[in-house]
Amino acid sequence: MENGIRSLHSLFIGIDVGSTTVKATVVNPDNKEILWSDYQRHNTKQAEMVQEFLIRIGHEFSDVKKEDIRVFITGSGGGPIAEHIGAKFVQEVNAVTMSVEELHPDVGSVIELGGQDAKIIIFKENEETGNKQAITSMNDKCASGTGATIDKCMIKVGLPEEEVAKLEFDDSKLHHVAAKCGVFAETDIVNLVKSSIPSPEIMCSLADAMTPSSG
Repeated sequence: MENGIRSLHSLFIGIDVGSTTVKATVVNPDNKEILWSDYQRHNTKQAEMVQEFLIRIGHEFSDVKKEDIRVFITGSGGGPIAEHIGAKFVQEVNAVTMSVEELHPDVGSVIELGGQDAKIIIFKENEETGNKQAITSMNDKCASGTGATIDKCMIKVGLPEEEVAKLEFDDSKLHHVAAKCGVFAETDIVNLVKSSIPSPEIMCSLADAMTPSSG
């Protein structure tokens, strides 16, 4: 791998500065191979986390000249940072749309749950041209079902995210959790915790509330 890195002449860096996390990926533009990636919570320090990522990338790919590196940035916090690091800003829905069209052209729809909003992209064929077109919508009025709400509920339940990731969905003992509002969902979670409902049952109830069939 080291020899492969040293033979590189150029790099693409993609950075997503979200409301709760920063994600970064380094790609070989010749074959689109992902050479490096990371995903970290920024704890409201978006610019500092971006700087930390860029320093680490600089050390990892020190043989590539700065003028041969192109940086693209997206996310709700990407705009103000872009000019300071010489990056091209791409609106986040457009970034997701272009990535899916390039890497997964057979996909019909995408749902992206961000930290504080949800984006839905539906790919339909244009009857006149025969080309695919993306129809997008975004819910940024309520955080229900998004990363921030899930984070807060996990904290209230007292389960670390690595434990939640191991849970298997069990619908045998589900409890009511509001599906339309993040604040109401958190209130229901707190009440379930106070009622000594087991943590796995609470998280399964939350998952059930966030599925479309829960209405």
